[in-house]
Amino acid sequence: MNFKNEKIIVCLTSDISLYWVHQLESNKEICVSENDFLIYKSKSCYYLYYQKDFNNLYHYLIQLAEKNYVHVIITDFNQVDYMIEHLDNKKINNLDYSIVNHMAETMYDTEPRNIKNLKNIKYYFSCGDLLDKQTNQISQFQLEQKDKFIIDYKYSLIYFYIKLGFNFFERDNFEFDNTFRKNKLFVYSKSIIGSEREMLLNEITKSDRVYNKILNEEDKFWNSINYNKYHSSFYVDYMSCKMNLVTETQPPSFNIEFGLSKFISEKTLKALMVSTPSYLLCQKETYDSLKKCGFYFLNEEFGEYNLDNYKKFVTFINDCNDFVFNQLFQRTFKKSKLNKIKLEQYIFSDKIKEINLLLNKTI
Repeated sequence: MNFKNEKIIVCLTSDISLYWVHQLESNKEICVSENDFLIYKSKSCYYLYYQKDFNNLYHYLIQLAEKNYVHVIITDFNQVDYMIEHLDNKKINNLDYSIVNHMAETMYDTEPRNIKNLKNIKYYFSCGDLLDKQTNQISQFQLEQKDKFIIDYKYSLIYFYIKLGFNFFERDNFEFDNTFRKNKLFVYSKSIIGSEREMLLNEITKSDRVYNKILNEEDKFWNSINYNKYHSSFYVDYMSCKMNLVTETQPPSFNIEFGLSKFISEKTLKALMVSTPSYLLCQKETYDSLKKCGFYFLNEEFGEYNLDNYKKFVTFINDCNDFVFNQLFQRTFKKSKLNKIKLEQYIFSDKIKEINLLLNKTI
């Protein structure tokens, strides 16, 4: 396909940045489907997905940039070192590259690579904070390069939504619901001994109101061998009771002084995918960002989200009778049911800010 005076976003189909890139715009039409390329056309630009390794693509990109603007997107994993070596080595007119971190992992400004040494990176799109390895505080790159470092906690929701195959679910509300829910709070209690998560869970898991699913040795074995398959059972689990307690990967750190990277993982996404009202035990900053987007969690019923909020929730679970517990479920069920709709509205919306940045348009 011959391009001239076009704007083209490029990534490898083998690079997980594809999850993020393909959801930038919802209305795209496929133009080319062959062994080497998949090419889509949107109202804003072309999307070129290369189905072989970068070594074969690089010289083509240079040629493409002679008559077009090209922006290459990659993830911040070790496998892309070779790509970065070429893309960052020298500035090529009309050819930019950016990094996407949407995997909900703790990332450092020196690992897997020294971000501060990248001379020609256009943007670093991130679902969480970038930390300084020595101090465990937010990196100076994030603090000082605000024109380059673009943070949005919701990026990880896109990643996990595609990775876990939720895009194959029926959209909007499911017709299916469990009409025989247990009058209990469902909890996954897996945690590291001595961790903040364990301490917080210990305050509630002994309650008769809690249905605590504990992994047996067989579960642990298959979880370690085939981790991604473990996620599929969440839907039955999270629909089994009238409420869920969801503990995020990063603890709230109500009583911890040192810094933690803030991000949202697949645990929150699962809570948004079901109609069951959920209490989300997470960092305040990520909770506030979700609430700002219109998502609903049981935390809202207990005042401002902080340690006292959680303690009020624990007291409620420990002390309430069946009637009061069911009343809260009935009052919050419809609100929770809207979460999946709002989530998919975001997943399949046009990401105007990101598109404008990638295509050098005025925001």
